[in-house]
Amino acid sequence: RGFNEADGETGREATVVTREFATKYWPDSPAVGQRFRFIQDKKPGPWMTIIGVCTDIVQNMQAREIPPPLVYVSHRQEAWGWMGLLLRTASDPTTLAAPVRAIVQNLDQDLPLFEVRTLTAALGRQRWFLNVFGTLFGVFALSALLMASVGIYAVVAQSTARRTREIGIRMALGATAGGILRLVLSRGMTQLAIGLVLGLAGALGATRLMKAGGFVIQISPNDPLVFVSTSVLLVGIGIFACWLPARRAAALHPVKALRHE
Repeated sequence: RGFNEADGETGREATVVTREFATKYWPDSPAVGQRFRFIQDKKPGPWMTIIGVCTDIVQNMQAREIPPPLVYVSHRQEAWGWMGLLLRTASDPTTLAAPVRAIVQNLDQDLPLFEVRTLTAALGRQRWFLNVFGTLFGVFALSALLMASVGIYAVVAQSTARRTREIGIRMALGATAGGILRLVLSRGMTQLAIGLVLGLAGALGATRLMKAGGFVIQISPNDPLVFVSTSVLLVGIGIFACWLPARRAAALHPVKALRHE
């Protein structure tokens, strides 16, 4: 259960713990009804009885592991200088700021109500740096992908174009345009496959280093969607880079291809 009006009074200290707290300290028995106490400055505090177990909560947006074990205590039992009031509404929550402020003022005119915002806005303010750095890394990643795509196309297209004389000789000896295309694509794809294997191995190592350094938060460093989509894009660019010069060379007359410099 949750707290009631009697919880927190002297001799009736109570607490609600998270599921991780209950699992950690009482893995083989129910946590409800158990007692514990804190020791601060070598002085033991009052014994607190667990009256309920709630779900885990994420307090640190940069947490890379499971949520830590937490406990909740009554404000009557341990008062703080400030509190947060959380409301669930069926309509626009911003329209309830004035009525809620009036209710709080009726309870105590010395209680200020400030920093009123929606939960989405509050979370956005808390993790603004994640959005900034995420956007920054995203721009860098797209730039690197664009540079890699242009580089692959330029290298493969140049390599294929330099084989125009070879293509002319093969066509003069009876090779068909389809055979030339298959030959160029097979060689280009072999080189591209080797590059992808080496690149994916390096990317896996780099993402694990980023995970260990705290740069990858709450996501898997080995996201298959990212690796597969990037590989498909690079393969598509490689195929186009092989196909276009090979098609041009195969369309030439064998004599012109032999004279190509």
